[in-house]
This record gives sequence, structure tokens and C-alpha cells, in this order.
Amino acid sequence: MPPLRYFVPNAFTALSLLLGLASISMSAQGDFRLAAWMILWGVLLDKLDGTAARLMKATSKFGVEFDSFADFVVFGIAPAALVYYRLLATGHIVGWHKSGIMAASGIYALALAVRLSRFNITTGGESIFFGLPGTLLGAAIASGYLVWEKHGLPESMLRYVPAFLVVAALLMVSNVRLPKIKLRKSKAFNVFLGANLVFGYICGPLMLFPEYLLACAVTYTVGGVIYCLLNPEQSPASDDVSAESADDDAAQERLA
Repeated sequence: MPPLRYFVPNAFTALSLLLGLASISMSAQGDFRLAAWMILWGVLLDKLDGTAARLMKATSKFGVEFDSFADFVVFGIAPAALVYYRLLATGHIVGWHKSGIMAASGIYALALAVRLSRFNITTGGESIFFGLPGTLLGAAIASGYLVWEKHGLPESMLRYVPAFLVVAALLMVSNVRLPKIKLRKSKAFNVFLGANLVFGYICGPLMLFPEYLLACAVTYTVGGVIYCLLNPEQSPASDDVSAESADDDAAQERLA
């Protein structure tokens, strides 16, 4: 029987998976707002399971595979379902045929499956992501929808969402580089990072300020990609507080 410490990170993963399934159900029933928040709750849990595994020294091959399966549900199928069912509800306004919406949603989910499978057969050791993480894109889709709904933006804007899914799919399986979020030698950066994490874990459960969550996702993506483009030969690993072991880094990589 495995040690009890493995229960905590895997419990976070299990809850994340259940939230993904619940989000899909909510989308099918037309409760799109709750469906989007459930995806964001999955984002928060996805960070917690990896952190708990490292702190409790409870990383395992089972945890990696279990986490990947949960990620596929929460950040692959659930966002695709949110877009699919929401766009079907707009009818002729969007200008997309049902089969086109289904195809775009399917491409997005398939790309995440490919990405997760690729990372499961590669080792860690880098401080950058190659391709945008599914967690990040799932958060962007969910928070973006919540911002759109909260401010009553025109439904005609939704016609661009299927194209966004296809672009997101390509970015997930691309070699676009993005720095991982880690503590650095800069105390100012660490304080800034910690404050944003705390605020995010307050906004998420309380269902507040989706604008802030969207801004975090966009800023991280744009800023991180620009940093890597401007520093093609420089790895952010040099700024890490400490180098992690291959097993620990592989455990973090599963958060992609």
C-alpha cells in the first residue's frame, strides 16, 4: 500500500478531474458561467497538486499519468465543450456551421492530448515550456468568456472563438518558448509573484474579478514569449533559486 502522503496531491488531482466533468455537464445544460468558473477552479487545483507532491515528496509515475488525464478533461474537453455549447446557443449570429464549431473544438482537445502525451515521454531539466501550456490556454478561454459575459459584450465577437481555438491548438504543439513560473533570485519578482498567486486564489473561489485572471494569463503569455524571443540563447534556469532534480522537474512539467 502506498504511503498516505500520496493521497493529498492525488486528491487535488481527483477533485480537478471531477470539476472538469462537472464543467462539461454545466455547459451542456446552458450554465456557461458556472462551467467557466469550474475550469478556473481546476487551474488552481492543478497548481496545488504539483506543489503538494513536491513539498510532501510524493511524486510518482501514477501521479504524473493521473494528472495528465485530469488535465485533458479540465483544460481540453471542458473548454472545448464550453465553446461548443455556447456557440450553438448563438445560432446564426456567429456565422459558423455546427460542424465547423465541432471541428475547431475537437482540434483544440486533440492538440492538448498530443501535448500531454509528448511531455509524458520526455524528461525535465529545463526552465521553459516548449509550446503554450494547456493550463494557461484553458484559463484564458474560461476567464475570457467570463469577462465577455460580465460586460455584456456583443455576441458577434464570438464568431472569432473557433479560430482562436485552432490557433491555440497550434501554439500548444509548437516550439514557442515560455518561461516557467518559478521563484527567482530577485526578491521584488518573488514578492510580485506571491502577491499575484494569493490574489488569484482569492478571486477564483469567490468568483470575483475575471478581468484580473484574464489579464494575468495574457500578461504572462505575451511577456514570457517576448522575453524568450529577446533572449534566444539565455535560459531562465540561471535565475532560479535552486536547481530541481529531474524527478521534481518532471512532476512540475505535468502541470503543462
